[in-house]
Amino acid sequence: MSREARLLFILLWPICDDYGRTRAASRMLASTLFPYDDDAKDLIDGWLDELEREGCILRYEVNGSTYLEITNWLIHQKIDKPSKPQFPESSGSSREGSRESRECSRLLLGREGKGEDGKGEDAPPAKRGCRLPSDWQPTPGELRWATDARPDIDAKAEVERFRDYWVAQAGQKGVKLDWSATWRNWIRNARGKPGATASPDDRSPASRRKLA
Repeated sequence: MSREARLLFILLWPICDDYGRTRAASRMLASTLFPYDDDAKDLIDGWLDELEREGCILRYEVNGSTYLEITNWLIHQKIDKPSKPQFPESSGSSREGSRESRECSRLLLGREGKGEDGKGEDAPPAKRGCRLPSDWQPTPGELRWATDARPDIDAKAEVERFRDYWVAQAGQKGVKLDWSATWRNWIRNARGKPGATASPDDRSPASRRKLA
């Protein structure tokens, strides 16, 4: 993700209620979290898209108002005496995700969030993979990297091939911990255009040895 999206993610935490929810109106978020950055109101929707694409937040609408929820909030935040919710809960699959987060929290942190026996240091949260969203798009930085790293391929065409391939994968094979790394590996192994020649730095080590 871009640096700005990562910063936005951190800034969201203090304005969420005890259940990881807050309002998601972009103008409100821009004025609250980036009060001195005039361009934030025009860019924040893109940052929110990045966060949602990476599974960091879930945006939803209730009675015409938009909200967001930090996914896996209860895994990473321990609320001893949570107050009443300030914002409505998301519906449908998001409730399933919230319940899954609570179950994961109990499994990862143990009883009362204190290891396996309720005592000692907090157990570190385990990383969990996810499937590629059906509307996945690389960030501008990821697309620019692909174009620079492999000038012999059509990076935009590879986006569709990458998305179609991984969305179609069934079961655990379609689950990855780091989709950005998966995208980079895909580009490194992509077949070049007929007749195109990659720069020496882009060739495989075996190819460079042959040239030497």
